[in-house]
Amino acid sequence: MLIYGKSVIGKNTYIAENAVIGHPGKDEKELLLARRFDEVAGAHIGNNCIIRDYAVIYSNAKLGDHVQTGHHILVREYTTIGEHTLVGSGTIIDDRCKIGSHVSIQSMVYIPTNTTIEDNVFVGPRVCLTNDKYMGRGNINLIGPHIKQFARIGGNATILPGVTIGEDAVVAAGAVVTKDVPQYAVVAGVPARVIGEVPKEHRKI
Repeated sequence: MLIYGKSVIGKNTYIAENAVIGHPGKDEKELLLARRFDEVAGAHIGNNCIIRDYAVIYSNAKLGDHVQTGHHILVREYTTIGEHTLVGSGTIIDDRCKIGSHVSIQSMVYIPTNTTIEDNVFVGPRVCLTNDKYMGRGNINLIGPHIKQFARIGGNATILPGVTIGEDAVVAAGAVVTKDVPQYAVVAGVPARVIGEVPKEHRKI
């Protein structure tokens, strides 16, 4: 394993042999180029975590207790992940994201800069969240989606920049979500439209 700078690793946490912890972020590029690794802020990994092979967790990222990752995951700088959250293999979480507790992120998910995912959310495999409406053209603010608590996102769904997914809502597999989704709504299609409502007996809130 490779551990940079002032990284902190909690008690009873497992770090795989090929993991990288505390990799210098964009604002520490000069430290990286100058090989001043001891000055890197480092990452903070909580207690009882499992960080599997080829995970790369950047400096200034913070993972809570009992976080588990799959293989080949990436967590960029200034991202926070709450306790008991799962990050599936091949997932990329860019910088300045806020991921809650008890979140289940399946394999191959992309989560861009400035995304918020609240507690108890399920994100299916190969979900793609986006944050740039103009795809690199012009000077704009990057605004990721906001997925509220207990929402469920089906596999291969795409969520456009700045979209809010309401509490306990469901996004069907393969949907392309271009507008905010109300609480308890079930949406499907391209573009996604409301096709129903989560039954009361299945609601968490």
